[in-house]
Amino acid sequence: MVVDSSLLAARIVGSPVYKRLLSELVDAVGIEVESEYAEVFSRLDSAKIVKAKMDVEELIFILTSNFDLLRQYSISKFQALSAEEDDEEEYSAGTEPSDDEKSKTLSVGKYSQGFLLTNLIELALAKSGREQLLEYIKLSRIPQAKKYAAQVFEFARLG
Repeated sequence: MVVDSSLLAARIVGSPVYKRLLSELVDAVGIEVESEYAEVFSRLDSAKIVKAKMDVEELIFILTSNFDLLRQYSISKFQALSAEEDDEEEYSAGTEPSDDEKSKTLSVGKYSQGFLLTNLIELALAKSGREQLLEYIKLSRIPQAKKYAAQVFEFARLG
């Protein structure tokens, strides 16, 4: 049987346990999530699963057996990244925008339903070991791979 790799993510994102955790995270951190899971995001997220060298059943098992850990990991990651974004708005002396310009903020929009899948993959790989996580981060071309891997372990409280 040939499996369409672009459908891997849709199988996970469409699962009842994934939807339940997604709903809990929306309530916990107050984010907005798209009501539909667009095909383009499904393809991109499926590519992450392939890069991680994991399969759907393995990820659903990890999601189910580490539900609370994944919820806490996701909340910690969201809070840390939100704090980093706030810090990036500092300006050097003489380059601060006027009050009119400060009040104009761009809206990023809603999150894709697949954002939690990224967290699931990172947590699963972190539980497998630092080398697997670092390899995935490098394949994903995430800047400062070692620093990001350390953050993943910190968010997951895996040491």
